Amino acid sequence: MDLVLGVDAGGTSSRAVAVTMRGDVVGRGRAGGGNPAALGAARAFANLGLAVREALASVDPAEVRGVTVGLAGAGALLDPAVRAVFEQTVSDCGPVVPPRVVGDAVVAFAAGTAARSGTVLISGTGAVAARITGCEAVAVADGHGWLLGDEGSAFWLGRAAARTAVRQAASGRPWRDLGPLVRLVVGHLLPGVAAEAEVEGGSRDAERTGGDQGSVVVERAGAERAGAAGSGGPGSGGELADLLATAAQARHPLALAELAPLVVRAARLGDPAAAEIVAGAAARLAGTAARVHDPGPDVPIVLAGGVLTSGGPVRRAVVDLLRRRWGDPPIAVAGDGAGAAAWLAAAPFLGREEAAGLHRRFVGPGAVRPGAPGPAGGSDPGG
Repeated sequence: MDLVLGVDAGGTSSRAVAVTMRGDVVGRGRAGGGNPAALGAARAFANLGLAVREALASVDPAEVRGVTVGLAGAGALLDPAVRAVFEQTVSDCGPVVPPRVVGDAVVAFAAGTAARSGTVLISGTGAVAARITGCEAVAVADGHGWLLGDEGSAFWLGRAAARTAVRQAASGRPWRDLGPLVRLVVGHLLPGVAAEAEVEGGSRDAERTGGDQGSVVVERAGAERAGAAGSGGPGSGGELADLLATAAQARHPLALAELAPLVVRAARLGDPAAAEIVAGAAARLAGTAARVHDPGPDVPIVLAGGVLTSGGPVRRAVVDLLRRRWGDPPIAVAGDGAGAAAWLAAAPFLGREEAAGLHRRFVGPGAVRPGAPGPAGGSDPGG
């Protein structure tokens, strides 16, 4: 049985899949992040090796005829020492064929279309767009990391949510008047404070004092945490703002990406601040795509990364902006990245038409072919 192996190694996870030439999955593996630039070669490739060994656990690795690895931080392989560690890691897992390494943008593009050229727009923890020509990234926009770029990413959304929450809290509004986004952010970063405020917000104590007991709870919690230093600002608003700012900055900055789903939830609840953040993210992502896209009637745009593949208001807004700019370009939502890497590994053994026909068997139902009206299942890519 001839097999191919595909690996999608990103910053947070590494996924591997062993597939027959017809697209039948015979093994899967998953482990931690595989980006050598972010995690270091030893840690990243140890994770990658775990995923590969798990995917090949029930098959003979000697049957693997092709290996493609989509690697975030692939530029680290320019260092011969790092490259040697990578190749040894794959070899130790059993395959006798050398791995082909492509950037994660190439795999993301292949996860959405069988076309050889087009544009991929990725919004996950980070954000980047790339123009793909002949299965290679020939132009890239953004992807500069959370400090300098990644506009419209989950991190960008989360940071905007935290900023909004701190500013609204500092305004001194009563707890009952804070919008859904602020309440959700407080619930995530300060769950104890939020829960107590919600419970006590309508208590008899609030009726007796004529005030907002939720704000009293927040103020009390702030005083308890600030201690004798008295670092909180004036009133409950200052206390809550200080608590939020402290909690948000106590962890790694990228942890703010955890707040991105809260923006989506709040936008669906009609929160105007969340809607403004969504619109800003969509405008930035569409602008990033515009910097690399070479428009044409059959040139596909693939949307990838959790922010854009999960559906919701950000994807709807991005799709709307892309269509306003370029009419009705073929838009696809990326499917399985590891499956796409396996498809790239199988393609040289297949004719171009056969490879195109088998594409969806490798990447799953999430993708559409260029020119199709929407993702498999008939839903619109705007989600």
